Amino acid sequence: MRTILQILIVLTIGFLLGGGSAWYSIQRSHGIGAINIGSWTAWPFTGGNEADPYTLARVISDSTVPLGAAEGLAFEATEDMNGERLNLECNYVLEGRTPKAKLWTLTPYRQDGAALKTGKSKIEVPQYTNSKRLLRYADGTFSIALGPQAAPGNWLATEGKGLFRLVLRLYDTPITASAGLISPQMPLIKKVSCQQ
Repeated sequence: MRTILQILIVLTIGFLLGGGSAWYSIQRSHGIGAINIGSWTAWPFTGGNEADPYTLARVISDSTVPLGAAEGLAFEATEDMNGERLNLECNYVLEGRTPKAKLWTLTPYRQDGAALKTGKSKIEVPQYTNSKRLLRYADGTFSIALGPQAAPGNWLATEGKGLFRLVLRLYDTPITASAGLISPQMPLIKKVSCQQ
């Protein structure tokens, strides 16, 4: 009886440690083959045959369709530049520049992968933006306000409660080649204020 109890204890500990480390690797953006640049993380091999099991598990848990290596690369951010989780009740500014790409899109999502919706049905509220409709400064940099409060210039509406994530998809970009991964520039995410 004692031997069976010891076996059960060892199996339980193994399951908890193994399952916990796999969950952490999938959920906290530290998967094998991940590229981390500031707040942003990308998995360049997600859409190819080289994808590791952790990356595939992340794609399945997010219910996302990965971009193929020839199509582009998707970066995801769940934290601001200070390491605090992105919150729907806060206002942020995304500023700087992105790596070279023929086109890029920026879309906020809930943590479960659902698209954000706003309750402002009588007016057109932007739910995403892209590089073609963006206002830029003379040096090519940009600033995008994100949050429940409207802002002049580039603004993405977010509302509700809870955490969210940003997905920046770069289409037809040289960053997918190994030579392009040396030092790409990614925009900074700065928290401005939060609702009380």
